[in-house]
Amino acid sequence: MNPHPLLALSRIYLQNQSFSVSTLKTYRIVFQQYINYLTENKIEFATTRDVINYREHKRSLGYSSPWLYIQISALKGLYRYLRLHHSRLGLPQGYAYDLMKPIKNGAMKPTLKKPILSYTQAKQLLLHTKTHRQSFWHYRDHAILYLMITSGLSVYEVVHALRIDYTVSEGIGMLRVMAGKGKKRAKDWLKLSSGANIALQEYLTLRKDDNPYLFISRRHPSRNGALSRTFFRDMLPRVLKDCGLDGLGITPHCLRHSAAIFNLERGGSLEQTRQLMRHKEISSTLVYQDYLNRLKDDSEAAIERMLLSEREGLVYDSFWFDWDGDCLKHIRF
Repeated sequence: MNPHPLLALSRIYLQNQSFSVSTLKTYRIVFQQYINYLTENKIEFATTRDVINYREHKRSLGYSSPWLYIQISALKGLYRYLRLHHSRLGLPQGYAYDLMKPIKNGAMKPTLKKPILSYTQAKQLLLHTKTHRQSFWHYRDHAILYLMITSGLSVYEVVHALRIDYTVSEGIGMLRVMAGKGKKRAKDWLKLSSGANIALQEYLTLRKDDNPYLFISRRHPSRNGALSRTFFRDMLPRVLKDCGLDGLGITPHCLRHSAAIFNLERGGSLEQTRQLMRHKEISSTLVYQDYLNRLKDDSEAAIERMLLSEREGLVYDSFWFDWDGDCLKHIRF
């Protein structure tokens, strides 16, 4: 049996996208599941109704809403691409229109599932790594953590930062960070706090090499000289243990999340936080505001006060009756 024509087209689509490795892997799985469904049901050119039936079929099998959201998003991108490049690719008329356009994808509200550092924990991390600096990598680790906690740098931005991207203008440290990946990547200017700027300068004074990357590893360098993919996996647990913060489930991305929360808690607006996080859409920043609102919600304590009669001035009466309806005991609390 010949393979479904959409298999080759999906590969062409992915080859022309600047997706991350993990996204490419996910989309390949999505397309394979979808193509298998089309093949089993002898559908060569799907219609909007076919896709809706496919989604309901996956839902009936117990697939989660987030996974269905990803599936529909992937298919929307694929069919949009086939419509736009229909003539160039010489495709059949069945791909001349975007069958996914009428399909609305269910909203998938993001939530923070990673722990957030408290002020005390963040201060402990920065002060401990500063006061215990001895070797080259101690200065490097302190500078990286300082930047991530105060400026919200991601692992990707730390790894890809170049020495030429750092400059000091009128006493203010500025760093151009890589935002986005692949063909869509661009560089945004980031203003550093005074402490982060000092930490970075002290680290760079120890650099006597010509490596173009801002942060490097002398023990386990990658082929191009940048930090390896396993750098944070080894560095962060070691530092957290030294600081007495191990066992809390803190990941590198937790530091970025903490920076956003700190900015909102100090009174920063959503727009200021969006710019700090370098989010393209404000909707990505709203997750942090929702997190803060939930923390400020006193529902649990209010329920507890009600159950334990801790509300001021509240009196409960309890009456015990016998079988004839006569009161045997009255308790007020």
